[in-house]
Amino acid sequence: MTSKSKKPAKHPPSYDAILKAAIEEYVAHGRAGVRIESVAERAGVNKTLVYRHFSDRDGLFEKALEAVFEDRFALLDNLPMDIAKLFDVWTKRFSGDTTFLRMLMREALEYDGVELVHSEVRKKYYVEQVQQIQRLQQAGELPKTISPEHLFLLLSSFLVFPFLLPQITKLLTGMKPSSKGFLHGWKNSYKNLLICLKE
Repeated sequence: MTSKSKKPAKHPPSYDAILKAAIEEYVAHGRAGVRIESVAERAGVNKTLVYRHFSDRDGLFEKALEAVFEDRFALLDNLPMDIAKLFDVWTKRFSGDTTFLRMLMREALEYDGVELVHSEVRKKYYVEQVQQIQRLQQAGELPKTISPEHLFLLLSSFLVFPFLLPQITKLLTGMKPSSKGFLHGWKNSYKNLLICLKE
């Protein structure tokens, strides 16, 4: 996997349907709670076909996670060098598809400190985003007094919160984080924050 988009490998429709179903099952039940039978049912295929494409449950999980991060790497292409526009891109992704966030939350609940699946590839994904933060610091879009790693964590935490915890967003604002009303106000808020960061 690289940060550059690559032509996806050709797989039969059943393969992609199984991966999608596996991701949804993982988000709903955690890795330990995923059952091949449930994945097959959600994908609309028989259990035998799941085993034909994937050796076992662990193999299925690894391929599903790999597919998710391939999609995320593709999103790193051509990121804007304007921080407000970059925030717009991130916000659009978070509000449009929460699957990735929910997968990370599910993993966090089960994380016991052992080596993560595809850890090196995943680290590269975040390193590339930190490098984007460094470029924005050099361009004067972000303060240089904060390490780029910490700044990425700070900005990510700020941007992701309403979409990671939509119930709190609804309690506080009366709106779903994906609603036009919330997104309009949210964009105004983070653009004001960026003005403060540049001062």
